[in-house]
Amino acid sequence: MVGVKNNRRAQYTQQVIQETVLSLLESKPINAISVTEVCEQADVNRTTFYRYYTDIYDCVESIEKAFVTSLNPLMSGGTPSQALEHLLMAFYQDKKLSNLVFVEGKTQLLKRMQELLKQSGPEPPLIDNYQGVYIGAGIQSILKKWVKDGMPETPQQLTQIIIDTILAKNFDDLRDVVL
Repeated sequence: MVGVKNNRRAQYTQQVIQETVLSLLESKPINAISVTEVCEQADVNRTTFYRYYTDIYDCVESIEKAFVTSLNPLMSGGTPSQALEHLLMAFYQDKKLSNLVFVEGKTQLLKRMQELLKQSGPEPPLIDNYQGVYIGAGIQSILKKWVKDGMPETPQQLTQIIIDTILAKNFDDLRDVVL
């Protein structure tokens, strides 16, 4: 219905704009995407774009928030590794969305996902602040490589790779040399 906030037409228009932005992120950085370009490809006028978003970054933030909100029910009640697997599955099922992990310094997606993972279960007691930062940065780097390489592993396989890396499973031989 026209005049009703968040009616189907408004939701559809927002979805088209968001999908256009995600498509453009596949081939160019966020700072190279213009509102004009989005409007042309989404077949909406600038006034319509600005009715919903202040700029491209605002649109990306809206996408991020919706993504993280959609993950909340999946992430609660399980172990941290199950939460990580759910997160990876969400990216695996929506490959365009995964491009947001590369928008360095311009989005809060990785930070929001890290906070969501922390909320999913108790943090192991032996991890201090430095270890937590180190592990978080490592998971982010693994996620970026996975996305950049075209997600060759399944979410289950990548979850196991991340767990093995965090636990330093493959470094047993190296410990003897270093220590």
